Amino acid sequence: MPPKKTKSSTAAAKQPTERALDESGTALPAPEAEAPAEDGRPAAQETPNEVLDNRSLEEILSSIPPPPPPAMTNEAGAPRLMITHIVNQNFKSYAGERILGPFHKRFSCIIGPNGSGKSNVIDSMLFVFGYRAQKIRSKKLSVLIHNSDEHTDIQSCTVEVHFQKIIDKEGDDFEVIPNSNFYVARTAYKDNSSAYQISGKKNLLRMLEFYSEVTALIWITTGF
Repeated sequence: MPPKKTKSSTAAAKQPTERALDESGTALPAPEAEAPAEDGRPAAQETPNEVLDNRSLEEILSSIPPPPPPAMTNEAGAPRLMITHIVNQNFKSYAGERILGPFHKRFSCIIGPNGSGKSNVIDSMLFVFGYRAQKIRSKKLSVLIHNSDEHTDIQSCTVEVHFQKIIDKEGDDFEVIPNSNFYVARTAYKDNSSAYQISGKKNLLRMLEFYSEVTALIWITTGF
């Protein structure tokens, strides 16, 4: 059988020839075509409020600042963080202010009989280190606020973990680096919100640096 003849479509080839008319019926002038650039390429459309970076890739890469030095190392004689003590204010079973410590420079675990408060010490640290309530065996943050017959309607609880930088010496001895003491505090409220402070001030940049140091501290101490 001879192949079927197909009609070539002319719809796509048709160009609109009608021009817009104004109210009086007079044809409006056609819009002027954009003139090409001198090199023959079509002119680029201007984008308002857009700043073009004309630097080369090498210039952009060289402008990136170097990474900060590591907060801590496990090299002998290098400064490192240690926890000195913890201050609890109406946290869990602790009514009022309770000071836990001082801690040994190699503090890494807590032992004691059942009911002696071991978990409260660890939960205090986890709370400040940013763990969610579920990780501290609580359904929500407000449950961490102390509640007892003698102390009712307490609106918040606060935990402070105090640090200092030291250089290890022989045995249990160490040298404290001057002006290195600081503390990180977290407060939980009845509405299940919380807030952080470093030595009484809100400082996001210092908080990020602190968590970098704490991560290194946990890795050096536990290997995790």
